[in-house]
Amino acid sequence: MSRLLPAGPIRSLMMVAVVATAGLAAPAEVEAFNNQQAASFLSNLQETAAAQLGDTSASDQQKEERFRKLFNESFDVPAIGRFVVGRYWRGASEADRAAFLEVFEDVMVQRFLPLLSENSDERFQIGTVTPDSRNPDMAIIASQIPRAEGEPYKVGWRIREKGDQYRILDIVAEGVSMVITLRSEYATVLKRSGGKISELTAALREKISGGAFAPPQ
Repeated sequence: MSRLLPAGPIRSLMMVAVVATAGLAAPAEVEAFNNQQAASFLSNLQETAAAQLGDTSASDQQKEERFRKLFNESFDVPAIGRFVVGRYWRGASEADRAAFLEVFEDVMVQRFLPLLSENSDERFQIGTVTPDSRNPDMAIIASQIPRAEGEPYKVGWRIREKGDQYRILDIVAEGVSMVITLRSEYATVLKRSGGKISELTAALREKISGGAFAPPQ
């Protein structure tokens, strides 16, 4: 997986990415998205991650289980999976889709769990919520990660509201979209394989077994 930020900011960002396109100004009449609740969702997720994954008494297995739970409860994994695979998703069997989503989850766990565990006391600052005028159930939540020197890193969270629940669809760090980056990377493999998701899944599984997605020591 591509590194979207230098190591320090990634660690802060991944405190809630237990894994936006540019925000559009929304007209005043769009009221479907509850800005306050969405911001609370992101804030609560950050605190939950800090409490659960920063627990020094928890075993590695317990931390992994907690990460998976947070990831699946907070991110719309099926929607992200469909997007990063792109047009090849339509031609895949249900079995191949399910296998890919399972491996995609494993990639997230291997990449980000160590960072979460090691930097559980770090926080980012949540800013404005900008509803998407084209999708009244979506919004971009701005945030920033302070750093010792220079301007803070800017991070946007694309959130969707469905009923009384919220799910993260994308993270944009300094203008770089996580899902678009993954889609570009995966497209290279899919083109070589003739669009077979099963081959992408196998390639990711092989990398996982070799620890390719583990953060550098």
